Amino acid sequence: MSDPTVAEAWVAAPLTRLKDDARLISGVLLYPSGRAVGQFGFSNAADVMSICALTSAINASARELGRQLDGKPFYEMHHAGAERRVFMARASAGAQELLFVGVFDRESSFGVVEIYFAEFQKALERLHPEKQAAGVGPSGDFEGELNRSLDALFGPIGKH
Repeated sequence: MSDPTVAEAWVAAPLTRLKDDARLISGVLLYPSGRAVGQFGFSNAADVMSICALTSAINASARELGRQLDGKPFYEMHHAGAERRVFMARASAGAQELLFVGVFDRESSFGVVEIYFAEFQKALERLHPEKQAAGVGPSGDFEGELNRSLDALFGPIGKH
């Protein structure tokens, strides 16, 4: 498996460890706005862009559904498919909320992914950069932020 590519260097080590320890096939760490922070297992920007948009929308829907059904947002979800499984959860780095979505197969298990995700969460809390604590983060320009993060992960598209 390939090493993660990151738009923000401080997530490289924790993301690599999560990928390796939990035996994940692919994954994306992103802001709730859809801006990618790091990824692994994807070879093109279009796939990451789709995952970011879907994860952002799923997160917003799950939070509201959880509030309506249970009085509190749903922050973690798991889907067990026939061959592959998907894990999605909220993480934080200081005051900044992040989302993670990862794919795994029979080489891992939901319980193993949860254990290593908890360690990943602790690492993010310890390593978050001061700029995140100071409130410098997503600006609300979804398309612009997504394109900038994809450029950082894969290089400028169409510019050779």
